[in-house]
Amino acid sequence: MAKIISESLILKLSHKGEEKLIDLGRLFNENPNKVVSVIGSINPDGSPNTAPISLFYSPDKKTIYTGMVTDSATIQNIKADPRIIIETIYTGDISFGISGKATIVKEPLESNSKTAAVRIEVNSVKRDTSPAQIITDGIKTTPRTERAAEYEKAVLKEITEIANSEKQEE
Repeated sequence: MAKIISESLILKLSHKGEEKLIDLGRLFNENPNKVVSVIGSINPDGSPNTAPISLFYSPDKKTIYTGMVTDSATIQNIKADPRIIIETIYTGDISFGISGKATIVKEPLESNSKTAAVRIEVNSVKRDTSPAQIITDGIKTTPRTERAAEYEKAVLKEITEIANSEKQEE
């Protein structure tokens, strides 16, 4: 049963008297382009839109930056309605829904003219683990080509720079 457990990416979990601390921002940062998630946005007709995403950087416990293809339905939806959810399932029984507000902060990126940088302000995090199943492995990916690997590295580098620059301006 899903319930909101935090208003940030720092999660305190209690189970059978044991406390566990999970830092989702650190998880994203320490596993670049390996934490594949599904982002949900709202289409103009009110129906849901989902898309896989894996380029994440988190400069603090309330913010996530990501790179998205500029002509995607997700980007168009964010322009009209910034509400999103990121469903993350990963190794170590990680299953959380991150609810937030998305803002396009740079379009296009210098590293790729078909990609935008998006900042997501975290509103809440809900736990979505199953009482009957333990997630032992997350989705595993490999870039299709060397060019794809270079794209991922360049976009991740640029969104990290944008995030750190915005944080310094605060």
